[in-house]
Amino acid sequence: GLQDISVCQGAPTFMSYPHFYLAEAQQANFDGLAPDVEAHRTFMNVEPNTGMTLRLHSRVQLNTPVYNSQDLPVTGLYGPTVVTVLNNIATVPAFPILWIDEGADIDSDPEMVKKLKKQLVTPLNILNIGKWTAIGVGMAIFALGGAMTFIKTCGK
Repeated sequence: GLQDISVCQGAPTFMSYPHFYLAEAQQANFDGLAPDVEAHRTFMNVEPNTGMTLRLHSRVQLNTPVYNSQDLPVTGLYGPTVVTVLNNIATVPAFPILWIDEGADIDSDPEMVKKLKKQLVTPLNILNIGKWTAIGVGMAIFALGGAMTFIKTCGK
């Protein structure tokens, strides 16, 4: 839905996902909105071994109320003020002003790809090689021990 951030902004302001994704009650106030999970949600993909962020998209829409002249909570110096320009509009509790998509994808930065390979891929390859080397050495020692036992027992 909507998050009231009026206290932070000093003016009536609401934050939501773009196109009022997950705020169905607000969608009814507008025509032409098409909330889409892939295009309007916030997400972060993290590499589990290093904790490095691979993809991040923070999508936010800022909204403010728009009032009809009859609903406008303004009083002038000499009593209520009527703003005739607002006579023919409907009062909307959250009117979209702006939406922002702040994002970062690691594959768009070659330096970050190099860093990820250095921190993750190279050590994992070394561990994999070390694992198979240790298995091979262990099998060779086992075979050598078996051969030596066989020779010692057969030689008597």
